[in-house]
Amino acid sequence: MKDGFRDLPVVDAHVHFGHPAYMPGLQAIMQAHRVGKFNLVCTPHRNRLSLVPDALYVKAHAPQSVYVFGGLDISALFMAPASCGESFAACVDNLLQMGCDGVKMIEGKPDMRKNLPIPPFDSTVYEPYWARLESSGVPLIFHVNDPQEFWDASLIPDWARQRGWFYGDGTFINNEVQYAEVLHVLERHPNLKVILAHFYFLSGQLPRLADLFERFPNLHVDLTPGIEMYYNLSQQPQASRDFFLRYHERIVFGTDIGAKALLSSPELGIEPDESALRIRLVRTFLEGEGEFRLDVGDGFLFGRFAGPFHGLGLTPQALTAIYAGNFERLAGSTPRPLDSPAIIAECARIQAVLPLMAATQPGVPMDASVAAQVAAYFSDQHREEQA
Repeated sequence: MKDGFRDLPVVDAHVHFGHPAYMPGLQAIMQAHRVGKFNLVCTPHRNRLSLVPDALYVKAHAPQSVYVFGGLDISALFMAPASCGESFAACVDNLLQMGCDGVKMIEGKPDMRKNLPIPPFDSTVYEPYWARLESSGVPLIFHVNDPQEFWDASLIPDWARQRGWFYGDGTFINNEVQYAEVLHVLERHPNLKVILAHFYFLSGQLPRLADLFERFPNLHVDLTPGIEMYYNLSQQPQASRDFFLRYHERIVFGTDIGAKALLSSPELGIEPDESALRIRLVRTFLEGEGEFRLDVGDGFLFGRFAGPFHGLGLTPQALTAIYAGNFERLAGSTPRPLDSPAIIAECARIQAVLPLMAATQPGVPMDASVAAQVAAYFSDQHREEQA
């Protein structure tokens, strides 16, 4: 192929999407890079509560190729914290009813733990939620921690410090505390289908991750950059290649396309060049052999690392599993169908909850316009279906 990569099916399991207006640009990017299917992961939104309506809007336009992992309704943390696990369990049911294919949690990112009243993940409060995920077999993409250097003032990159991601001042949760919490959850619920985002930030601790894989057969990680992941793995190319070949059925392709539009530059939409860099980094690392360089300074949250990266030159069998097979085994070979009435009801619920959330967060403007827009779209769709 003209891009130099193998002609294999690709599912990008980790794509962010923050507004219906971004849809044409995102579709063009995926088509240009031969990404046949992609999964929109939904995070809480400070002003709009939920990005699930946005993602379902995209899925409605490409129902055979777009998956959606819906985010939890964080209003429960503010309005009913003692029973939030029960609310989250009900949220899982609601997400599935609407046509979501899984759940996304970013609540393990340390600044989220600091800014939201999130109970410990291994507390009894969360038990109904974990039990619901386990019994239903619904896959979860879970962001837990951040790069370990973010807790070290001498190692944290400048760009991370500027975003407020230095966690070593004693006001943020310790990464080992969160690792312990998640371990306890997995021990109690060993059948949870979990994809730990960003390689679980253990790219520099492969034996530790291997031990988790051996203990928990439904545990997976994704390859979504963190650029430090690719730097760490490139420092030990043979050990990394051996690890990937041994555990190729536990690793999922993902890029974090759309994160910049969500976190930094919403006015620019999802940028083609930045997105292309992400795809090129991950695929070159997996398929290439020997050293390679990228101008990673142009990638959002990439920064610069000294020295080249090193490709793993993986086998076609391993690539096939990582690029598509593993995600489809967890989430299905085709996305779940949508339910227009359920989506309309959820948009109405969001519009009703936003004023209540405003009372808990004085000074934060609440915006129900997108929920109303998406509700109108699905109302039109439903009328056409019934005609």
